[in-house]
Amino acid sequence: MTTNLRMTDGQRRGLLAKAHHGKKQLGLDDDTWREMLLNLYGKRSCADLAGVELVRLVDHLASRGAVFTSRTEPRNKPGYQVKASGRRSDFYEIPSGPRARVKRYIAAMWRDLGYDMVSLDTRVQREFSVDSFRWLEDEAALSRLVADLEKRLKARERTEARQDAE
Repeated sequence: MTTNLRMTDGQRRGLLAKAHHGKKQLGLDDDTWREMLLNLYGKRSCADLAGVELVRLVDHLASRGAVFTSRTEPRNKPGYQVKASGRRSDFYEIPSGPRARVKRYIAAMWRDLGYDMVSLDTRVQREFSVDSFRWLEDEAALSRLVADLEKRLKARERTEARQDAE
């Protein structure tokens, strides 16, 4: 699994803010917080964590009960659900990087097919043994996903055309 995640300073600050917000929500004192960071990542401060570690920390806090929401997105939109991990079912954030364009294409096809965006991680874990879609960097694996999703979209178009003809 790749451990280099390129992110902007703004993205990093956002993840640090989320981590501290989750710490506050869970009622963790400083000693417990530092012990948890030491046990999980071998570091005593979340400022010392790499990008991938910050993402994992936020996911860990969400799995423990922290809730992260956006101030700008209304929560009553159809199709919106918060999954156990605290991530939205209708959105997947793709970090910038060399494979970002193809990943955004995959995410768009995934959503066009009506699949739950959180299940994209599940497929990547099962098929490619990578913890999260955002960390999938293997060109062959990404090509395989693109080919499969394009095939599914074409099959759906044929089915819809057949139904319209009837």
